[in-house]
Order: sequence, then C-alpha cells, then structure tokens
Amino acid sequence: MTPPSSDPTPPSLDPTGPAFALRATAWRRVVRRRPGLAAVGLLAALLIGVALGRSTVPTPRVEAARVLEEQVLPLVGDADGIWTASSGDRPPVSEALVALRRDHDVTAVQIGGDAWLSAYDSVLARLAGLDLPAEARPVQRQFIAAVALSRDAVEVMIRAAGLEPGDARRDLMTEIGRLRTRSEQMTQSARASVDDLGGKRSGVAPLSPVTPFEEGR
Repeated sequence: MTPPSSDPTPPSLDPTGPAFALRATAWRRVVRRRPGLAAVGLLAALLIGVALGRSTVPTPRVEAARVLEEQVLPLVGDADGIWTASSGDRPPVSEALVALRRDHDVTAVQIGGDAWLSAYDSVLARLAGLDLPAEARPVQRQFIAAVALSRDAVEVMIRAAGLEPGDARRDLMTEIGRLRTRSEQMTQSARASVDDLGGKRSGVAPLSPVTPFEEGR
C-alpha cells in the first residue's frame, strides 16, 4: 500500500478534484451571467500584477547609483593611487611633495612628473568616456572635476620644482596643498551624491577652509 504524501495538494487546487471543478464551473457561470464583474476582476488582477512588477524594478536613481559604484568609483580609486602609491618606476606624488617641501629635493618630481600627468589624463579620458544614465552624469562630472584638480596640483608641483628655494616656491607648494585638499573635498561630495541617489540622505555643509598662503610660508 502506497503511503500518503507528506505534502498533499489541497483539494481546491487539485485540477482532478471535485472542488476545483466546482470552482471552475462557478467562474464560467459568472463570466456568462455577469461579464462586467469578470472584467473588473481581470482588471484588478492586472493592476495588482503591474504594481508588484514595478515594486521589484530599481528606480532610475538607484540604478544610477549602482552604475556609478561599479564603473566610476574604481577609476576614482585609480586616480587617488597616482597621488598615494608608486607604480613601476613612477613614485607617488605625495612622496615627491614631501621631498620637495622638506629637503628641496626635485629628483622625484623630475622622474615622475610626465608620468603623473599621463596617468591622470588616462583616468580623465576613461571617466569622460563612460556612457552613463542621465541621472548619473552630474555626479560623473563632479568626479571628473575632482580628478582634474589633482592633476592641476601636479602641474604646479612641476613648476615649483623648476624654481629656486624661496618665497615663490613656497607659495606654489602651498597652492599644491590647496588644490589637493579641494580635490579630496570634491571627491567626498561626489561620493555623498552617489549615496543620495541610492536612497541615503547625506548632509550638506560648507567646505572646510584650505591653508592660507601666510601659514604655508
């Protein structure tokens, strides 16, 4: 004797059972006698299905945040690495900045200057070349501007390395720090914009002041 199933099909859902047949017959009678009621029922089911479908599809803003995280933030990380980490024969910008400011040593700038500019240009071209949704493009532009500020700082460093130690070089060294600070602040603002698109609420505040030239000297 075959043991009963541990998960039997409910009689009302069994297409071979009498309960299912009774329900199907009743529904056919409703359709024949009251077609308007049947149409209303079908319309309600359709609307419920559409609503459920929409609730499971990401909004354009959430999708824009996802695309920015997947395609833009890795490139922003590459740009930050130009400043903070060495790559092959290219020293980090930060290391050259310390050597120039503290020891008046221009060697690292002479070695890495052109390589830094080329690396930044490559990242900027890749950032600008991304075809992103309309909702993501304003944030994309923020990141491009932030990376460009760090590139500008490198140009100023190359110029400073060509000067003799003195007030002119010290002023340029101060400007390098100011540009880099603004770059980091803009990057943080752009990251907050990504969070906003993703549904998180980020605060808005004035940017912190950069180093005055008098203090830089």
